[in-house]
Amino acid sequence: MSLVARFCVLIGLAMQLLAVPAAATERRVALVIGNSGYSNAPVLPNTVNDARDMAAALRKVGFEVVDGVNLDKRGMDQAVTRFARLAQDADAVMFYYAGHGFQFNGENYLVPVEARVEDEVSVQYETTRLNDVMTALNFSKGVKIMVLDACRNNPFVSQLAKRQATRSFSVGNGLAPVARAQGMVIAYATQANDVAADGIGRNSPFTAALVREIEQPGLEVATMFRRVQKSVYDATNGRQTPELSLSLLGDFYLNREETDSDVWRRIRASDDPAAFNAFIQRYPTSFFTIDARTRLDLIERRAAETQERDLLAREFAERERALLERVERAEKVRQQAATDLAKRQNEAAPAAAVAQPNAPTRPQVPAAGTLRPAPVPVQERAERERLAEEVARRERELASLETEKRRLADERLMLEQAMAARMGTLTMSAPVQPSLSLNAPPPPTERSLNERPTAEAAAPAPVVAPRPQTVRTQNPRAPSAAMCSEILLRAQLGELTPQAKEQLQLCR
Repeated sequence: MSLVARFCVLIGLAMQLLAVPAAATERRVALVIGNSGYSNAPVLPNTVNDARDMAAALRKVGFEVVDGVNLDKRGMDQAVTRFARLAQDADAVMFYYAGHGFQFNGENYLVPVEARVEDEVSVQYETTRLNDVMTALNFSKGVKIMVLDACRNNPFVSQLAKRQATRSFSVGNGLAPVARAQGMVIAYATQANDVAADGIGRNSPFTAALVREIEQPGLEVATMFRRVQKSVYDATNGRQTPELSLSLLGDFYLNREETDSDVWRRIRASDDPAAFNAFIQRYPTSFFTIDARTRLDLIERRAAETQERDLLAREFAERERALLERVERAEKVRQQAATDLAKRQNEAAPAAAVAQPNAPTRPQVPAAGTLRPAPVPVQERAERERLAEEVARRERELASLETEKRRLADERLMLEQAMAARMGTLTMSAPVQPSLSLNAPPPPTERSLNERPTAEAAAPAPVVAPRPQTVRTQNPRAPSAAMCSEILLRAQLGELTPQAKEQLQLCR
């Protein structure tokens, strides 16, 4: 392959890589129109509110919205034109209209605010054809949604009906059915050829239900509109039933935010209390809120116990440091006393040898007139006895400190085991020495308290009688009560491992 060909291949690969993020991001466009202040027709009380609330709801779920209220014929045509241009490269498009609309000769028309509809000529030139909006929607190759809350009762039907006797055209109530295309969803505020209610609140019954359902994440579009149908039917006591025409090959979600179930699956194994606090605040009525509170309580309890264990570890470390300092000081004093005693003994030995160079092995009574060896001065003997006593006393002190150290290790071991049982785990924070009551020698350490200079005669350490042990007859594999409590909590959260399931059986 030539250098130029290789360069072209690399350029192509780079362009494909750059195109991946763009394809992964879904682009959504919506056109929202609400007409209320009509010049030649009754004013509609809540269509502007309907349009504004719908536009806000669609922006929250990721739509780029072209919106307008109280638009005349030119304004509506301009909005449709702008929407058609934006729809060309969109993955999903939606049109929402709230206002007067009617059917004429089987075709639907939307009424601008200044329109005067008196005959078929004014229908053609003073209104907006719904088919023009359909053409704009078809510029998109993705999902297309049309929502019509336009079947309001209006006087144009009666005005046109008066001319029906002399002219060959037909006028009907409400809107005519719209021919659906592949990949399109069409939602009517009421059934075809029927009239929808304006409602007495801020919004019409249909739009109020639709905005409310759009705010619910994770609802597939067909499910969402079925819930809207149920809400409108209940709110109007059965007088109005929305109609849905759907031709989608796959699922589509207006609100792609995570549901409470999605969030719970993502955070359930987390150890971050902030995640569970945020979940509880965001979904206070969720089915998983109880599990979130349980998990939060478990994390907070573990944090408190870990803090307590760290505090105990620091306390024991300080006590061990102080004990080690005492041992080192006692060892230095003992070594100095032993050195002094050995020095005095070494100085006295040559003097005795000089006084009696040929001394017999057994003591004999010296002959008359011979010189006796010089007796050891009383002061020297007292000093030796004092040094020997000092050495013995320091040996006993070191033995006592060794016993204290082992007692401290025993105490730490018991506290560690109690803390581990409370936290539902048998792992220790640090290795500890075994108790003297186990009749086992302490493990070798970097510095033993029993180390003595080899040239010295160390006094024997006192024997410590083993403390009586209480024998508990129980299943050695049975977990503690605290561990059983935690296993039950994890069972509620569905986080049991095979080993934990076996332990759960032992808890029962």
